[in-house]
Amino acid sequence: MQNVNRMSKTKNQSKSNVEICNECGRDVSFGSGLFINRIVDLDDYKIRKMMNKPFPEGEYICRECDEKLNKIS
Repeated sequence: MQNVNRMSKTKNQSKSNVEICNECGRDVSFGSGLFINRIVDLDDYKIRKMMNKPFPEGEYICRECDEKLNKIS
């Protein structure tokens, strides 16, 4: 038996925390091995979408992608 607790969302309620890198799409949640070095992306979904992020639903950037981005700029 599966016990799933889901809350309904309202229009003004933000999306739940999506723990993936918005550059590469890798999992950065606890236990993934990338959790400790992840960086919070403070841009919201609309801004990330406008910036053409490959995974705009992701709310973090992993260490490897951050290093690549810092080399480019």
